[in-house]
Amino acid sequence: MVRPFSSIVFILSLLIAYSLYFYPLRGEMTYWRPMFVFLVVIFWLQAEPHVLGVGFAWLAGLALDVLSGGALGQHALAMAVIAYLLQLAGQRNFSLWYQMMVVTALTLFYQLVTIVVSLLAGKAAENWFMLYPVVSTVFLWQFVSIVQWKLYKTE
Repeated sequence: MVRPFSSIVFILSLLIAYSLYFYPLRGEMTYWRPMFVFLVVIFWLQAEPHVLGVGFAWLAGLALDVLSGGALGQHALAMAVIAYLLQLAGQRNFSLWYQMMVVTALTLFYQLVTIVVSLLAGKAAENWFMLYPVVSTVFLWQFVSIVQWKLYKTE
């Protein structure tokens, strides 16, 4: 049975994700900032595959590009590719450990796409600092996923 799309939880989760993405951090913490928008997009692509797809991911990434002032299309391209890869995998119920492996691979691929686009746009690489968000994002995935599932199922 297909359950109806939950627009309130959807909108709130995206607003919170964008707010956390732009929340100011100090010093070294800026390098470790998890990719909150990416996590929320991945969740919604898995929760509502019949409603949301590559177009939604591309728009979420484009909004991130516009709001962050980075290279236009950098996050949009990465999100669209990730959404396409998730659609290829299909709707499956993965175990906790398998989910972590898939999210790790997708997060690493997402970050590598944004790094390549950034380098092509003429920005300098920041060494290994550019991969720190992958680690923090993967560790945060379970928490974000569990909280969103509970909110999604209660509505």
